[in-house]
Amino acid sequence: MDNEKKEIPEEELGKMPVEEEVRENIISEYGFNEDDDTDTIDKLVAKEMDNSKKLSDAIGQKIKQRDKVKELEDKLGEKKPPVKEEIKTDDDFDKKLDEKLNERLEKNALNDLDYSDELKEEIDNLAKLKKVSIKQVLKDPYIVSRVEDYEKENKTDDASISRKNNSKGKQTLSMDNPPEVDMSTEEGRKTWDDYKKKMVSEGH
Repeated sequence: MDNEKKEIPEEELGKMPVEEEVRENIISEYGFNEDDDTDTIDKLVAKEMDNSKKLSDAIGQKIKQRDKVKELEDKLGEKKPPVKEEIKTDDDFDKKLDEKLNERLEKNALNDLDYSDELKEEIDNLAKLKKVSIKQVLKDPYIVSRVEDYEKENKTDDASISRKNNSKGKQTLSMDNPPEVDMSTEEGRKTWDDYKKKMVSEGH
C-alpha cells in the first residue's frame, strides 16, 4: 500500500511554494545545468509559480466559501425553534376548574369561622404557607392554641355583657328611670303598659 497516494489537505495545497524550492525541483527533475540552461529554468519556474498561484487562489476561495457556509449553519443551529403554544386539553380545563372551586370553598370555609378578622387572617396565611386546607390548619397546634385563647377571651366578654344586661333587668323602675323597651315588638309594648300601670298604682 506504499503506492497509495495520501490525501493532502486543501489548506496545504493552497500554500504557495517557495520559488527557490521550485527551481531546485525543476533542475533535479529535468537534469538542467543551472549555468547553461538559466533561461529555460527561469521560464519553467515562472510558469510553475503562476500555476501554483492560480491553484492557491482557487483553493483559498473554496475554503472561504466553505467557512462562510459553516458559520451560517452554526448561527442557524444556535437559534432555538419557536416554542409552540401548548394546546389546552380537557384535563387542563378540569384542573383549572377544580382549583377555582377549591379556592372558593376555602374562602367560604374561612368566612364561616366565628373568629376575629385577625385570627382568620392567621389561619388563612398558615394554610397558604403549608399548602393545606382550612380544615387541616385548624388542627395545627398553634392555631388550636390561638382559637382557645380567643374563645376564652370571648366568653369573658360575653359574661361581662350578660352581667350588665342582668343588672339593667333588675333595675328599679320609677318615673325617672323608665324601662328600655322596643315599642315595635309586642313584648316591648306589654312591658311599657305594665310600667304605666305600675306608675299609676303607685300614685305617680
